Amino acid sequence: MDSAQRSLRLAGYSFTSPAVVRALVNARKRGVDVKVLLDDRGNRGKASIAAMNLIAGADIPIRVISSYAIHHDKYIVVDGRHTETGSFNYSQAAARSNSENVLVVWNDERVASSYLAHWDSRWAQGVAVEVSF
Repeated sequence: MDSAQRSLRLAGYSFTSPAVVRALVNARKRGVDVKVLLDDRGNRGKASIAAMNLIAGADIPIRVISSYAIHHDKYIVVDGRHTETGSFNYSQAAARSNSENVLVVWNDERVASSYLAHWDSRWAQGVAVEVSF
């Protein structure tokens, strides 16, 4: 996320990581077009709501999706060229205690465009999150 120069799209299930929130907000401050899409039901706890409020409060568009039993996607596309995907939730538990896997594909616009097409289709189904504090 720190390498993003133009755009950053995140799709996630669980979202509670202060480090990820900071990276997204910092990208936005650098002028990067940042958007976040998350599962609705998986982000109703206090930590998730706090993280989403920080994102929305930084003028980062954020939507939640409830069209599926679970929106279990976990990936980031940076600048339409780099893709990070895997089992890793954007949560403190994933960073500190879980067994997780992550794959980063650098400089492959074909892979990135496939993920972006999926992201766009899910974004269209999402509902905007407004700051609630």
